[in-house]
Amino acid sequence: MESQRHQPDYVLFFTIVLLCAVGVVTIFSASMPAALHYSATHPKTPISAANMAIRQLAAAGIGLIILSVLMHWVHYEHWYRKAVLLLLLNLALLAMVLVPGIGHVSGGSRRWFGSGSFHIQPSEIAIVLSVIYLAYFFTRKVVLLDDFRLGLRPALMVIALEVLLVLAEPDMGTALTLLATSLSVVFASGVRLRRLLVLGLITIPVMLAAAYLSSYRSDRMSAWLHPFADPGITGYQVLQGWTAMASGGWFGRGYSMGIAQTGYLPVPQADFIFPVLVEEWGFVGGVTLLVAFGVLAWRGFSIARKAPNRFSALTAVGLTSMIVIKAFINLGAVTGILPVTGVPLPFISYGGTSLVVNLTAMGILLNISRYTLDEEPDADQLADVIWVEEARAELAQSKRRERTTPAFSSGYTGTPRTRSRGASVTPLRPKRLRGETPHRESWRSRQEMAASISHRERERGRRDPVIVSWRERTRSQSDSSKPRKGRRPNRKDRD
Repeated sequence: MESQRHQPDYVLFFTIVLLCAVGVVTIFSASMPAALHYSATHPKTPISAANMAIRQLAAAGIGLIILSVLMHWVHYEHWYRKAVLLLLLNLALLAMVLVPGIGHVSGGSRRWFGSGSFHIQPSEIAIVLSVIYLAYFFTRKVVLLDDFRLGLRPALMVIALEVLLVLAEPDMGTALTLLATSLSVVFASGVRLRRLLVLGLITIPVMLAAAYLSSYRSDRMSAWLHPFADPGITGYQVLQGWTAMASGGWFGRGYSMGIAQTGYLPVPQADFIFPVLVEEWGFVGGVTLLVAFGVLAWRGFSIARKAPNRFSALTAVGLTSMIVIKAFINLGAVTGILPVTGVPLPFISYGGTSLVVNLTAMGILLNISRYTLDEEPDADQLADVIWVEEARAELAQSKRRERTTPAFSSGYTGTPRTRSRGASVTPLRPKRLRGETPHRESWRSRQEMAASISHRERERGRRDPVIVSWRERTRSQSDSSKPRKGRRPNRKDRD
Protein backbone atom coordinates (compact mmCIF):
# COMPACT_ATOMS: atom_id res chain seq x y z
CA MET A 1 0.00 0.00 0.00
CA GLU A 2 1.81 3.13 -1.21
CA SER A 3 1.54 6.50 0.52
CA GLN A 4 1.25 9.57 -1.68
CA ARG A 5 1.62 13.17 -0.65
CA HIS A 6 -1.71 14.97 -0.21
CA GLN A 7 -3.25 17.85 1.71
CA PRO A 8 -2.64 18.02 5.48
CA ASP A 9 -5.33 17.47 8.09
CA TYR A 10 -7.02 20.88 8.04
CA VAL A 11 -9.38 19.93 10.88
CA LEU A 12 -6.36 19.53 13.14
CA PHE A 13 -4.72 22.67 11.74
CA PHE A 14 -7.70 24.96 12.39
CA THR A 15 -8.24 23.42 15.82
CA ILE A 16 -4.67 24.38 16.74
CA VAL A 17 -5.13 27.92 15.41
CA LEU A 18 -8.38 28.25 17.37
CA LEU A 19 -6.71 27.14 20.61
CA CYS A 20 -3.89 29.66 20.09
CA ALA A 21 -6.41 32.46 19.51
CA VAL A 22 -8.35 31.52 22.65
CA GLY A 23 -5.11 31.51 24.61
CA VAL A 24 -4.06 35.02 23.51
CA VAL A 25 -7.51 36.49 24.22
CA THR A 26 -7.74 34.84 27.65
CA ILE A 27 -4.21 35.91 28.62
CA PHE A 28 -5.10 39.52 27.83
CA SER A 29 -8.09 39.36 30.16
CA ALA A 30 -6.22 37.50 32.90
CA SER A 31 -3.08 39.68 32.92
CA MET A 32 -4.61 43.13 32.36
CA PRO A 33 -5.40 43.90 36.07
CA ALA A 34 -1.87 42.96 37.14
CA ALA A 35 -0.34 45.10 34.37
CA LEU A 36 -2.47 48.12 35.34
CA HIS A 37 -1.53 47.66 39.00
CA TYR A 38 2.16 47.51 38.11
CA SER A 39 1.93 50.70 36.03
CA ALA A 40 0.17 52.48 38.91
CA THR A 41 2.78 51.44 41.49
CA HIS A 42 5.76 52.03 39.14
CA PRO A 43 4.99 55.28 37.30
CA LYS A 44 8.56 55.61 36.02
CA THR A 45 8.48 52.24 34.22
CA PRO A 46 4.87 51.66 33.17
CA ILE A 47 3.91 48.72 30.97
CA SER A 48 1.06 48.22 28.56
CA ALA A 49 -2.11 46.52 29.74
CA ALA A 50 -1.67 44.06 26.87
CA ASN A 51 2.01 43.41 27.57
CA MET A 52 1.73 39.66 28.18
CA ALA A 53 -0.88 39.19 25.46
CA ILE A 54 1.43 40.85 22.92
CA ARG A 55 4.30 38.55 23.95
CA GLN A 56 2.06 35.52 23.66
CA LEU A 57 0.86 36.72 20.25
CA ALA A 58 4.47 37.11 19.09
CA ALA A 59 5.30 33.57 20.32
CA ALA A 60 2.19 32.26 18.55
CA GLY A 61 3.28 33.96 15.31
CA ILE A 62 6.77 32.44 15.51
CA GLY A 63 5.32 29.04 16.36
CA LEU A 64 2.85 29.13 13.47
CA ILE A 65 5.64 30.02 11.05
CA ILE A 66 7.66 27.03 12.30
CA LEU A 67 4.55 24.87 12.06
CA SER A 68 4.00 25.89 8.43
CA VAL A 69 7.62 25.21 7.49
CA LEU A 70 7.63 21.78 9.12
CA MET A 71 4.24 20.90 7.69
CA HIS A 72 5.11 21.72 4.07
CA TRP A 73 8.86 21.52 3.57
CA VAL A 74 10.46 19.24 6.21
CA HIS A 75 9.70 15.57 5.61
CA TYR A 76 9.16 13.52 8.75
CA GLU A 77 11.91 11.07 7.66
CA HIS A 78 14.40 13.87 8.32
CA TRP A 79 13.80 13.39 12.06
CA TYR A 80 14.43 9.65 11.67
CA ARG A 81 17.89 10.28 10.23
CA LYS A 82 18.77 12.83 12.93
CA ALA A 83 17.28 11.00 15.92
CA VAL A 84 20.56 10.02 17.61
CA LEU A 85 22.00 13.50 17.16
CA LEU A 86 18.82 15.02 18.63
CA LEU A 87 19.12 12.72 21.65
CA LEU A 88 22.67 13.89 22.32
CA LEU A 89 21.54 17.51 21.94
CA ASN A 90 18.67 16.85 24.31
CA LEU A 91 20.92 15.42 27.03
CA ALA A 92 23.44 18.24 26.56
CA LEU A 93 20.77 20.94 27.04
CA LEU A 94 19.34 19.24 30.13
CA ALA A 95 22.82 18.98 31.66
CA MET A 96 23.92 22.52 30.75
CA VAL A 97 20.91 24.17 32.35
CA LEU A 98 22.02 22.75 35.72
CA VAL A 99 25.45 24.43 35.51
CA PRO A 100 25.68 27.56 37.70
CA GLY A 101 26.21 30.63 35.58
CA ILE A 102 24.57 29.09 32.52
CA GLY A 103 21.12 28.16 33.74
CA HIS A 104 18.83 30.96 34.90
CA VAL A 105 17.47 30.66 38.45
CA SER A 106 13.94 31.80 39.22
CA GLY A 107 11.73 30.80 42.13
CA GLY A 108 14.37 28.41 43.46
CA SER A 109 14.53 26.40 40.23
CA ARG A 110 17.17 26.35 37.52
CA ARG A 111 15.11 25.60 34.40
CA TRP A 112 15.84 28.26 31.79
CA PHE A 113 18.50 29.66 29.49
CA GLY A 114 18.73 33.40 28.99
CA SER A 115 18.07 36.47 31.07
CA GLY A 116 15.66 39.37 31.17
CA SER A 117 12.43 38.78 29.28
CA PHE A 118 13.84 36.11 26.91
CA HIS A 119 14.05 32.57 28.29
CA ILE A 120 14.21 29.08 26.80
CA GLN A 121 13.13 26.07 28.83
CA PRO A 122 15.01 22.95 27.62
CA SER A 123 12.80 20.55 29.55
CA GLU A 124 9.87 21.45 27.25
CA ILE A 125 12.03 20.75 24.20
CA ALA A 126 13.18 17.47 25.77
CA ILE A 127 9.70 15.95 25.54
CA VAL A 128 9.53 16.34 21.74
CA LEU A 129 13.11 15.14 21.20
CA SER A 130 12.49 12.15 23.46
CA VAL A 131 9.44 11.15 21.39
CA ILE A 132 11.45 11.31 18.16
CA TYR A 133 14.29 9.20 19.54
CA LEU A 134 12.01 6.56 21.06
CA ALA A 135 10.08 6.26 17.79
CA TYR A 136 13.42 5.78 16.01
CA PHE A 137 14.66 3.27 18.60
CA PHE A 138 11.57 1.05 18.53
CA THR A 139 11.60 1.11 14.74
CA ARG A 140 15.16 -0.13 14.63
CA LYS A 141 14.56 -2.66 17.42
CA VAL A 142 11.23 -4.00 16.23
CA VAL A 143 12.51 -7.59 15.96
CA LEU A 144 13.93 -7.41 19.49
CA LEU A 145 10.84 -6.23 21.37
CA ASP A 146 10.64 -9.52 23.28
CA ASP A 147 14.28 -9.20 24.35
CA PHE A 148 14.41 -7.05 27.49
CA ARG A 149 18.19 -6.65 27.46
CA LEU A 150 18.43 -5.37 23.88
CA GLY A 151 14.92 -4.24 23.03
CA LEU A 152 13.62 -2.41 26.11
CA ARG A 153 16.33 -1.78 28.67
CA PRO A 154 18.30 0.78 26.59
CA ALA A 155 15.14 2.83 26.03
CA LEU A 156 14.26 2.75 29.73
CA MET A 157 17.77 3.89 30.63
CA VAL A 158 17.45 6.90 28.31
CA ILE A 159 14.04 7.78 29.76
CA ALA A 160 15.30 7.46 33.34
CA LEU A 161 18.32 9.68 32.62
CA GLU A 162 16.16 12.42 31.11
CA VAL A 163 13.64 12.29 33.96
CA LEU A 164 16.40 12.50 36.58
CA LEU A 165 17.93 15.55 34.85
CA VAL A 166 14.55 17.31 34.82
CA LEU A 167 13.92 16.40 38.47
CA ALA A 168 17.29 17.92 39.36
CA GLU A 169 16.16 21.38 38.16
CA PRO A 170 13.71 20.72 40.00
CA ASP A 171 10.58 20.43 37.83
CA MET A 172 8.26 17.66 38.99
CA GLY A 173 5.43 18.49 36.60
CA THR A 174 7.54 18.42 33.44
CA ALA A 175 9.29 15.26 34.64
CA LEU A 176 5.92 13.53 35.00
CA THR A 177 4.87 14.75 31.56
CA LEU A 178 8.12 13.50 30.04
CA LEU A 179 7.77 10.12 31.75
CA ALA A 180 4.12 9.63 30.78
CA THR A 181 4.70 10.70 27.16
CA SER A 182 7.71 8.41 26.81
CA LEU A 183 5.82 5.45 28.24
CA SER A 184 2.98 6.07 25.78
CA VAL A 185 5.47 5.56 22.94
CA VAL A 186 6.81 2.43 24.65
CA PHE A 187 3.27 1.08 25.00
CA ALA A 188 2.41 1.83 21.36
CA SER A 189 5.59 0.08 20.17
CA GLY A 190 4.17 -3.31 21.18
CA VAL A 191 6.18 -4.08 24.31
CA ARG A 192 4.56 -6.65 26.56
CA LEU A 193 2.00 -5.05 28.87
CA ARG A 194 3.21 -7.08 31.85
CA ARG A 195 6.59 -5.35 31.76
CA LEU A 196 4.95 -1.92 31.66
CA LEU A 197 2.78 -2.81 34.65
CA VAL A 198 5.84 -3.89 36.62
CA LEU A 199 7.57 -0.67 35.61
CA GLY A 200 4.55 1.33 36.80
CA LEU A 201 4.52 -0.43 40.16
CA ILE A 202 8.17 0.57 40.60
CA THR A 203 7.81 4.16 39.32
CA ILE A 204 4.78 5.26 41.35
CA PRO A 205 6.37 4.74 44.81
CA VAL A 206 9.55 6.48 43.61
CA MET A 207 7.58 9.52 42.44
CA LEU A 208 5.59 9.65 45.68
CA ALA A 209 8.80 9.50 47.70
CA ALA A 210 10.28 12.33 45.60
CA ALA A 211 7.13 14.40 46.22
CA TYR A 212 7.24 13.99 50.01
CA LEU A 213 10.99 14.58 50.33
CA SER A 214 10.55 18.22 49.28
CA SER A 215 8.73 20.61 51.59
CA TYR A 216 6.78 22.57 48.96
CA ARG A 217 5.80 19.37 47.14
CA SER A 218 4.63 17.90 50.43
CA ASP A 219 2.50 21.03 50.98
CA ARG A 220 0.95 20.55 47.55
CA MET A 221 0.10 16.96 48.37
CA SER A 222 -1.48 18.07 51.65
CA ALA A 223 -3.46 20.77 49.83
CA TRP A 224 -4.67 18.17 47.35
CA LEU A 225 -5.78 15.71 50.03
CA HIS A 226 -7.10 18.33 52.50
CA PRO A 227 -7.71 21.62 50.64
CA PHE A 228 -9.82 23.14 53.46
CA ALA A 229 -7.32 22.31 56.22
CA ASP A 230 -5.28 25.49 55.51
CA PRO A 231 -7.40 27.67 53.18
CA GLY A 232 -5.25 30.74 53.66
CA ILE A 233 -1.87 29.27 52.57
CA THR A 234 -1.51 25.78 51.05
CA GLY A 235 -5.08 25.44 49.78
CA TYR A 236 -5.59 29.08 48.80
CA GLN A 237 -4.90 28.79 45.07
CA VAL A 238 -7.01 25.69 44.59
CA LEU A 239 -9.95 27.13 46.53
CA GLN A 240 -9.84 30.42 44.62
CA GLY A 241 -9.85 28.47 41.36
CA TRP A 242 -12.91 26.52 42.48
CA THR A 243 -14.64 29.74 43.51
CA ALA A 244 -13.98 31.32 40.11
CA MET A 245 -15.33 28.31 38.21
CA ALA A 246 -18.40 28.09 40.45
CA SER A 247 -19.23 31.79 40.03
CA GLY A 248 -19.20 31.47 36.22
CA GLY A 249 -22.51 29.62 36.09
CA TRP A 250 -23.75 28.29 32.76
CA PHE A 251 -22.72 31.17 30.49
CA GLY A 252 -20.23 33.16 32.61
CA ARG A 253 -19.93 36.78 33.66
CA GLY A 254 -18.75 37.95 30.24
CA TYR A 255 -15.36 38.62 28.69
CA SER A 256 -12.99 40.57 30.95
CA MET A 257 -15.69 40.76 33.66
CA GLY A 258 -14.25 38.15 36.01
CA ILE A 259 -13.02 39.04 39.48
CA ALA A 260 -10.62 36.14 40.12
CA GLN A 261 -7.81 37.86 38.18
CA THR A 262 -8.17 41.12 40.14
CA GLY A 263 -6.00 39.88 42.99
CA TYR A 264 -7.79 36.78 44.28
CA LEU A 265 -6.14 34.16 42.07
CA PRO A 266 -2.31 34.21 42.08
CA VAL A 267 -0.71 34.40 38.60
CA PRO A 268 -3.99 33.75 36.76
CA GLN A 269 -2.41 33.86 33.28
CA ALA A 270 -0.22 30.81 33.94
CA ASP A 271 -1.25 27.39 35.23
CA PHE A 272 -4.66 28.48 36.59
CA ILE A 273 -5.92 30.16 33.45
CA PHE A 274 -8.76 27.65 33.04
CA PRO A 275 -10.74 29.02 36.06
CA VAL A 276 -10.47 32.51 34.50
CA LEU A 277 -11.89 31.20 31.23
CA VAL A 278 -14.73 29.33 32.96
CA GLU A 279 -15.64 32.36 35.08
CA GLU A 280 -15.90 34.55 31.97
CA TRP A 281 -17.53 32.04 29.60
CA GLY A 282 -19.22 29.70 32.04
CA PHE A 283 -19.73 25.96 31.94
CA VAL A 284 -20.49 26.10 28.21
CA GLY A 285 -17.16 27.80 27.47
CA GLY A 286 -15.22 25.26 29.54
CA VAL A 287 -16.90 22.31 27.82
CA THR A 288 -16.23 23.90 24.42
CA LEU A 289 -12.52 24.09 25.25
CA LEU A 290 -12.54 20.43 26.30
CA VAL A 291 -14.23 19.52 23.01
CA ALA A 292 -11.44 21.35 21.12
CA PHE A 293 -8.81 19.28 22.93
CA GLY A 294 -10.87 16.17 22.20
CA VAL A 295 -10.88 16.98 18.48
CA LEU A 296 -7.10 17.45 18.59
CA ALA A 297 -6.65 14.05 20.25
CA TRP A 298 -9.05 12.38 17.79
CA ARG A 299 -7.29 13.74 14.72
CA GLY A 300 -3.82 13.04 16.13
CA PHE A 301 -4.49 9.39 16.92
CA SER A 302 -6.31 8.96 13.60
CA ILE A 303 -3.14 10.14 11.85
CA ALA A 304 -1.16 7.57 13.87
CA ARG A 305 -3.53 4.76 12.85
CA LYS A 306 -3.17 5.55 9.15
CA ALA A 307 0.52 6.49 9.22
CA PRO A 308 2.59 5.12 6.32
CA ASN A 309 5.17 3.33 8.48
CA ARG A 310 6.14 2.43 12.01
CA PHE A 311 8.31 5.45 12.76
CA SER A 312 5.68 7.97 11.70
CA ALA A 313 2.98 6.10 13.64
CA LEU A 314 4.99 6.08 16.88
CA THR A 315 5.93 9.73 16.43
CA ALA A 316 2.29 10.70 15.91
CA VAL A 317 1.25 8.75 19.00
CA GLY A 318 3.94 10.41 21.12
CA LEU A 319 3.27 13.99 19.99
CA THR A 320 -0.49 13.64 20.39
CA SER A 321 -0.05 12.01 23.80
CA MET A 322 2.17 14.90 24.87
CA ILE A 323 -0.63 17.44 24.33
CA VAL A 324 -3.27 15.19 25.88
CA ILE A 325 -1.16 14.44 28.97
CA LYS A 326 -0.31 18.12 29.51
CA ALA A 327 -3.97 19.09 29.27
CA PHE A 328 -5.03 16.25 31.58
CA ILE A 329 -2.45 17.15 34.26
CA ASN A 330 -3.32 20.87 34.16
CA LEU A 331 -7.09 20.41 34.18
CA GLY A 332 -6.80 17.72 36.83
CA ALA A 333 -4.81 20.11 39.04
CA VAL A 334 -7.22 23.07 38.78
CA THR A 335 -10.28 20.87 39.37
CA GLY A 336 -8.78 18.98 42.32
CA ILE A 337 -8.47 15.59 40.65
CA LEU A 338 -4.64 15.77 40.77
CA PRO A 339 -2.19 17.73 42.94
CA VAL A 340 -0.87 21.02 41.60
CA THR A 341 2.29 20.37 39.57
CA GLY A 342 2.85 23.57 37.59
CA VAL A 343 2.17 22.13 34.12
CA PRO A 344 0.73 24.81 31.78
CA LEU A 345 -2.41 24.25 29.72
CA PRO A 346 -1.24 23.69 26.09
CA PHE A 347 -1.83 26.66 23.75
CA ILE A 348 -3.76 28.53 26.47
CA SER A 349 -1.40 29.30 29.39
CA TYR A 350 1.17 32.06 29.17
CA GLY A 351 4.63 30.88 28.13
CA GLY A 352 6.54 31.45 24.93
CA THR A 353 8.73 28.34 25.02
CA SER A 354 5.82 26.01 25.75
CA LEU A 355 3.72 27.51 22.94
CA VAL A 356 6.49 27.37 20.33
CA VAL A 357 7.42 23.79 21.29
CA ASN A 358 3.79 22.64 21.10
CA LEU A 359 3.34 24.26 17.69
CA THR A 360 6.58 22.68 16.48
CA ALA A 361 5.31 19.26 17.57
CA MET A 362 2.04 19.88 15.75
CA GLY A 363 3.98 20.86 12.62
CA ILE A 364 5.67 17.44 12.60
CA LEU A 365 2.30 15.78 13.18
CA LEU A 366 0.70 17.71 10.32
CA ASN A 367 3.56 16.71 8.02
CA ILE A 368 2.85 13.05 8.84
CA SER A 369 -0.81 13.69 8.00
CA ARG A 370 0.23 14.54 4.43
CA TYR A 371 1.40 10.95 3.87
CA THR A 372 -1.32 8.97 5.62
CA LEU A 373 -2.92 5.95 3.93
CA ASP A 374 -6.56 5.73 2.88
CA GLU A 375 -7.23 3.03 5.47
CA GLU A 376 -5.53 1.56 8.51
CA PRO A 377 -2.87 -1.02 7.51
CA ASP A 378 -3.47 -4.57 8.74
CA ALA A 379 0.21 -5.37 9.33
CA ASP A 380 2.99 -3.59 11.13
CA GLN A 381 4.83 -1.31 8.72
CA LEU A 382 8.50 -0.44 9.00
CA ALA A 383 10.36 2.61 7.84
CA ASP A 384 13.19 2.29 5.32
CA VAL A 385 15.60 1.02 7.95
CA ILE A 386 18.14 -0.55 5.65
CA TRP A 387 18.41 -1.07 1.90
CA VAL A 388 18.33 -4.52 0.31
CA GLU A 389 21.91 -4.35 -0.91
CA GLU A 390 23.18 -3.27 2.48
CA ALA A 391 21.23 -6.04 4.21
CA ARG A 392 22.61 -8.67 1.85
CA ALA A 393 26.14 -7.40 2.38
CA GLU A 394 25.63 -7.53 6.14
CA LEU A 395 24.24 -11.06 5.88
CA ALA A 396 27.22 -12.21 3.83
CA GLN A 397 29.59 -10.62 6.35
CA SER A 398 27.83 -12.37 9.25
CA LYS A 399 28.11 -15.71 7.44
CA ARG A 400 31.84 -15.21 6.96
CA ARG A 401 32.17 -14.30 10.63
CA GLU A 402 30.33 -17.39 11.88
CA ARG A 403 32.93 -19.64 10.27
CA THR A 404 35.49 -18.41 12.80
CA THR A 405 33.49 -17.06 15.75
CA PRO A 406 30.20 -17.94 17.45
CA ALA A 407 27.23 -15.96 16.24
CA PHE A 408 24.63 -13.96 18.10
CA SER A 409 21.01 -15.07 18.05
CA SER A 410 18.28 -12.61 18.96
CA GLY A 411 15.77 -15.33 19.75
CA TYR A 412 13.07 -13.66 17.71
CA THR A 413 10.50 -16.14 16.45
CA GLY A 414 7.71 -13.82 15.35
CA THR A 415 6.11 -13.45 11.95
CA PRO A 416 8.07 -11.43 9.37
CA ARG A 417 6.85 -7.88 9.08
CA THR A 418 6.55 -5.55 6.09
CA ARG A 419 8.31 -2.39 5.10
CA SER A 420 6.54 0.71 3.90
CA ARG A 421 7.34 -0.27 0.32
CA GLY A 422 5.35 -3.46 0.64
CA ALA A 423 8.24 -5.94 0.75
CA SER A 424 8.76 -8.51 3.47
CA VAL A 425 11.11 -7.98 6.37
CA THR A 426 12.91 -10.80 8.17
CA PRO A 427 15.56 -10.53 10.86
CA LEU A 428 19.01 -11.61 9.79
CA ARG A 429 19.98 -14.29 12.34
CA PRO A 430 23.16 -16.23 11.71
CA LYS A 431 22.93 -19.86 12.74
CA ARG A 432 24.68 -20.88 15.92
CA LEU A 433 27.69 -23.12 15.51
CA ARG A 434 27.43 -26.57 17.04
CA GLY A 435 29.13 -26.88 20.40
CA GLU A 436 29.74 -23.14 20.80
CA THR A 437 28.06 -20.54 22.98
CA PRO A 438 26.61 -17.31 21.64
CA HIS A 439 28.35 -14.00 22.15
CA ARG A 440 27.68 -10.37 21.32
CA GLU A 441 28.52 -9.11 17.88
CA SER A 442 29.18 -5.50 16.96
CA TRP A 443 26.58 -2.76 17.46
CA ARG A 444 25.83 -2.68 13.76
CA SER A 445 25.18 -6.40 13.49
CA ARG A 446 22.80 -6.35 16.47
CA GLN A 447 20.51 -3.86 14.77
CA GLU A 448 17.20 -4.88 13.36
CA MET A 449 18.24 -6.15 9.93
CA ALA A 450 15.85 -6.27 7.01
CA ALA A 451 16.03 -7.82 3.60
CA SER A 452 13.26 -7.24 1.06
CA ILE A 453 12.48 -9.14 -2.10
CA SER A 454 13.62 -7.10 -5.07
CA HIS A 455 11.58 -6.38 -8.17
CA ARG A 456 13.71 -8.78 -10.19
CA GLU A 457 12.95 -11.66 -7.85
CA ARG A 458 9.25 -10.94 -7.95
CA GLU A 459 9.38 -10.97 -11.73
CA ARG A 460 10.87 -14.46 -11.56
CA GLY A 461 7.73 -15.73 -9.90
CA ARG A 462 8.55 -15.56 -6.21
CA ARG A 463 5.73 -14.48 -3.96
CA ASP A 464 5.83 -12.25 -0.92
CA PRO A 465 5.06 -13.95 2.39
CA VAL A 466 1.54 -13.55 3.65
CA ILE A 467 1.09 -10.49 5.84
CA VAL A 468 -0.45 -11.54 9.13
CA SER A 469 -1.72 -9.00 11.63
CA TRP A 470 -0.69 -9.11 15.29
CA ARG A 471 -4.20 -10.20 16.32
CA GLU A 472 -4.06 -13.27 14.03
CA ARG A 473 -0.53 -14.10 15.21
CA THR A 474 -1.59 -13.88 18.85
CA ARG A 475 -4.68 -15.99 18.25
CA SER A 476 -2.76 -18.66 16.35
CA GLN A 477 -0.02 -18.86 18.98
CA SER A 478 -2.56 -19.20 21.80
CA ASP A 479 -4.48 -21.91 19.93
CA SER A 480 -1.34 -23.91 19.16
CA SER A 481 -0.02 -23.72 22.72
CA LYS A 482 -3.20 -25.14 24.31
CA PRO A 483 -4.18 -28.78 23.53
CA ARG A 484 -7.75 -29.38 22.50
CA LYS A 485 -9.98 -31.18 24.96
CA GLY A 486 -12.79 -33.63 24.27
CA ARG A 487 -11.33 -35.66 21.41
CA ARG A 488 -8.45 -38.01 20.76
CA PRO A 489 -5.81 -37.06 18.19
CA ASN A 490 -6.40 -38.75 14.86
CA ARG A 491 -3.83 -40.03 12.46
CA LYS A 492 -3.47 -36.73 10.69
CA ASP A 493 -2.73 -34.95 13.97
CA ARG A 494 -0.15 -37.61 14.94
CA ASP A 495 1.60 -37.18 11.60
